[in-house]
Amino acid sequence: HHLREDNDNSSCIGPSLGLVEAFDYLDGTPGTLHYKNGDDYVVYDTPSDIFANKDARLYGTIIYPGSKFRNQDVDIQAGVAVWNDKTGSYDLLTDPKLGSFYEDNKTFVGQDGPQTNSPNVSNTGFYIRKFISEASGYTLRNYAENWWPWFRLGEIYLNAAEAAFELNDEPTALPYINRLRQRAGFPANSLTSLTIEKIQNERRVELAFEDHRYFDMKRWRIADITWNGNTDNDKAIVYGLYPYRIAVAKPGTQDQDKYIFVKTRSERFKVARTFQQSNYYSFIADDVIIHIHLQLIKGFYHLMRKHMNSVPFCFSLYSIIILCSLEAVFIPHFNRVFHYFIVFASELRNAHISGLANT
Repeated sequence: HHLREDNDNSSCIGPSLGLVEAFDYLDGTPGTLHYKNGDDYVVYDTPSDIFANKDARLYGTIIYPGSKFRNQDVDIQAGVAVWNDKTGSYDLLTDPKLGSFYEDNKTFVGQDGPQTNSPNVSNTGFYIRKFISEASGYTLRNYAENWWPWFRLGEIYLNAAEAAFELNDEPTALPYINRLRQRAGFPANSLTSLTIEKIQNERRVELAFEDHRYFDMKRWRIADITWNGNTDNDKAIVYGLYPYRIAVAKPGTQDQDKYIFVKTRSERFKVARTFQQSNYYSFIADDVIIHIHLQLIKGFYHLMRKHMNSVPFCFSLYSIIILCSLEAVFIPHFNRVFHYFIVFASELRNAHISGLANT
């Protein structure tokens, strides 16, 4: 059981096909996977072939069919495909039992799924690799510990690029994005121009599973457009991609025991994702707000003491403190905030800053 080891379950979280396809090909083309050619399936020799020549960040982020985990092949297979002469197409067969064998004594359904409605195995055909320890002995019963990146170089590049781009300074923004992509295996200067959509996609793939995506979508004000609850909107639906081994090939082909892939909408993800406009103004945890604001106020206070002789500086900080103190979010903790405000005001009075009261 390559992913489950001694556990009954492997994972209840499955990355979406949309995320996997967000990783571009190294030749610069969009990352859409080639699993159909018109109405015909594209046949691959191995399950991993469909993911070849992609942005290297994919391989460090996602466990996909045909990849390895802890130096073993993962066993991701949804079922078998059997050619049907009457319909002129493949019948897709599956089995509820993980690790089952078909009548040819070869894999029917993989040890690691996927299954469309199981809560404890991938429903998308993919698993998370980022942050998952590949050291032996670490399972769901024996957790590994990894460092959590609060702020790292990749985000610095992305922040700098986005800030420059929003200031209409594309010549400054572009090298940051190209530097980021070069680290992922793209050639130097792989992009010659930028759009905000390209920057947004770079953030999506670089910072995947690092708690940025939701908040990025909110600050860009596109969450309600992307996750609009419309079942016809592919971006609002969580799709998967299921591999099937060809157990009975189409006559006249050499496709026996090769693989096809089927875009699948899992039974667990029937409802389209919806983000209401009111969610842009959703409540932020009180302890988070208070901690941040109190640190700002104390910082202003100590900065004020350092620059007490500068009237414009003092007045500017004085005004900021008043505004911060009057925020409604501080009402439950007004005493703590007011303490810093009073001390601050006393310092202003003792400094005898002439004319400040009349400014």
